[in-house]
Amino acid sequence: MFLGVCFVRIKKIVSIILVLFALLNVFSISVFAKEKISYTITSPYETVDWDTFNQYKTQLHAHTLYSDGGMDVKDVVEEYYKQDYDILAITDHGVVNKGWDEMPEMLPIIGYNKLFYDLSPVSKERYEEITTGVGRDGRPMLDVNQGIEMNGVVMRKNHVNGFFCGAFQGDWGEEEDYISPIKATHEAGGISFIAPPGDFYSINGNRERAEDYDYLKIYIEPLLEYESCVGVEIFNERDTVAGADRILWDNVLMYTVPRGKVAWGFSNDDSHVIENIGVTAEIMLMPELSNEALRTAMENGTFFACSRIARNELGDEFEGTGEYAKIERINVDEEQDIITVTANNYETIEWVSDGEIIATGNTFNLRENSEKLGSYVRFQIKNEGGIVMSQPFVCDDGNMEAKIVEMPEPEPMSAIEKVFTTVVDKIRKTILGELFYRMFWLG
Repeated sequence: MFLGVCFVRIKKIVSIILVLFALLNVFSISVFAKEKISYTITSPYETVDWDTFNQYKTQLHAHTLYSDGGMDVKDVVEEYYKQDYDILAITDHGVVNKGWDEMPEMLPIIGYNKLFYDLSPVSKERYEEITTGVGRDGRPMLDVNQGIEMNGVVMRKNHVNGFFCGAFQGDWGEEEDYISPIKATHEAGGISFIAPPGDFYSINGNRERAEDYDYLKIYIEPLLEYESCVGVEIFNERDTVAGADRILWDNVLMYTVPRGKVAWGFSNDDSHVIENIGVTAEIMLMPELSNEALRTAMENGTFFACSRIARNELGDEFEGTGEYAKIERINVDEEQDIITVTANNYETIEWVSDGEIIATGNTFNLRENSEKLGSYVRFQIKNEGGIVMSQPFVCDDGNMEAKIVEMPEPEPMSAIEKVFTTVVDKIRKTILGELFYRMFWLG
């Protein structure tokens, strides 16, 4: 009897030891596996010298009476100067900016404002003052070369902002066509970004479209095809039409990053009235204030996207006041696979990958978050001033091919279906067809 009891107890003890050993073994394997993971981190900020580069408050999407804006160019320039912007691009519909002090060539019909207003550019004297920082302690505001909003007269709002080349001057554009303005800008030696993408498919009204490849492909294809198309506008105006554009951006990145293209996220007022001036900004990190340095920053993603209103992230009722959080430094530790952000005036730092918040805090350990980490990670910083978003850091664990999201092949169509689709597409590109499309399809 005694020996039987002892045997049972010894058996239980051995079982417990074996279980503990198994758990320890699993834990050791897990830890060892995490230690073995090694990432190549491509930071958009790797060229930034944090000790010498300046941070320039920027606006790359503003309208005047030269197209459908409600303010004369003089008033727009003065208001942005007053609100401490360092860089301003005038991007009127179909109208290339020749300089704040030069009259542009306005489009027929939509250039009707010249019939009702005494339009005049900024005076040469005032232009000299603003571009040298008079009245602002010597801090000038840069006039961005040859800004334009292309496809300026389309109802579908398939707009593209172009810079530095003058392409598409006077062109009304074509419904649903992103490729033509992007290609024209590329061939003329300029750069462009899609602005704002969600307005095209009313994605804010139907957020499922922000994750559906059938809708995303119209943005993905030109981004992959043309290097000079550097990104998409993720904040626009008061975030009414663009509230889901960060969702769209993350889904676009899931397709483009593993294929070698990072689409940068831009943030702009699209200002038509004075109330919308100052809602958004890009903070450009540049060694000097020049168009050449600006172009490099736009191409390389060395900037942050800021907005006082972010309905998806901060709620519909929130509107920031005060200063945005300021990023002082970003450090990437390649040996430990850790990204560290040094910032001030912030409340929360969140790390986002594939559209999900996967970590918080000023440091992000890729190995510890490997199971939730996609092909990229970005951070967003919240405070009373609003939200500041970084550009994506590419996170390559050596198996990037496994993270490629397949692009579905279109369903095969019969000859009759092809003819029907072609006819419908042509009708939809007319004003009447577009009205029916908006009423009965988009809702």
